[in-house]
Amino acid sequence: MTDLAQAFDLSRQYAAVLLGADRAYRERPVAGDRRLEAEGLVPVHWTGLEVEAIDLESARRALLEIADRASRLQDGHLRDWLTEQAFATRHLLGWVMGEVSDFEQVVAQCLRIPPAPPAAGRLRAHQQKLDLALVQAGFKPGMDGLEAYREADQVRGAELQASLQALLDEARGRVAQYLPQLALHDVPIQAQVVSDAPFSAYCDYPGRKVWINGDFQYTRSALKRLVAHEAYPGHDVHMAQRERLTRAGRMPIDGAIVLTNSASSVLFEGIAELGLELIRWRTSPFDEIERHYNRLQYLCSIEAAHSLNTGRATHREAAALLRAQLGQSDEWIEARLRFFTHRLRAPFIYTYWWGNELAHRFWAAVPASAQDAAVAHLYDCMHSPGTLFAHWALGGEDE
Repeated sequence: MTDLAQAFDLSRQYAAVLLGADRAYRERPVAGDRRLEAEGLVPVHWTGLEVEAIDLESARRALLEIADRASRLQDGHLRDWLTEQAFATRHLLGWVMGEVSDFEQVVAQCLRIPPAPPAAGRLRAHQQKLDLALVQAGFKPGMDGLEAYREADQVRGAELQASLQALLDEARGRVAQYLPQLALHDVPIQAQVVSDAPFSAYCDYPGRKVWINGDFQYTRSALKRLVAHEAYPGHDVHMAQRERLTRAGRMPIDGAIVLTNSASSVLFEGIAELGLELIRWRTSPFDEIERHYNRLQYLCSIEAAHSLNTGRATHREAAALLRAQLGQSDEWIEARLRFFTHRLRAPFIYTYWWGNELAHRFWAAVPASAQDAAVAHLYDCMHSPGTLFAHWALGGEDE
């Protein structure tokens, strides 16, 4: 068996173990908010594999063996990727079983990123960047300016679905213009407003829809960011490209799985966060306000999640931080805190900041002549934070 065939075989074994563990996870008794459990460990897959439930401890043993075999592959990227992903998944199963109890450890081992919360100076620096963006757009700095911006750019509830659909259609056109090599640029995605949901926006890839939570308020710039993140050229396009490649046998079958809290999670979110740059859709000073507000929101969310899960803060103290820094409604804050305190979901909040940071760092170093190769590197390969940079030279260009 060739080295590549061995890698594809290990990927299939990994996929079968993971899907068996996901089935066992879904079959266990559920306590707490069932809406946060609905996705299981694997929100989406198109592997075509039919597997029986595997108890999580047996799955952990199998993953250790897969990681050991993957570490001996000759192909550098597939070796590093499959080894990291198998170890990360093994650690995730230990976390959901309760055998691993250290929050920082699970962030580091599953997501492969530093688990420390943001320093106070970093929070202040991003608040200052937000204030500068507000002033440059003609608003006052601080919360008064933020509220004035929201009022000026707000999409009213009655207009939400139509506005979201118009932005989806515009973004699809921009993907066709700037990224025609990617899948799904010719397939329409429908907007759907929902209520009483545990999210602001959600990518329903099998249904070709983007759901938006109508219980919250949005600016047009925020909707642009959500469209680029969830649909074009974010999650929907990313998954469609992976589906195209896995079905053609050009990507190992683990690329047909989206897994919560794994080595792939940071770049899955990071590619989505890079969406506005990839389709050149930052076209207004309001988009700059949204950029800096969003980054501040991610940092504050990490601080809140870390403080809650390490005992540094109470529920009330974490809520007060989010309210003071972000000026959000009580309903939005409570939805966030439910996310931060859910055992499976809590570590995932790190993926947004770190995905944004790493994807933009990668893209900023790519010369114009190598952008097509860089897009292929992002969309056509599975990546951890480490493999993104370590194997960029394999795309034909130096880092």
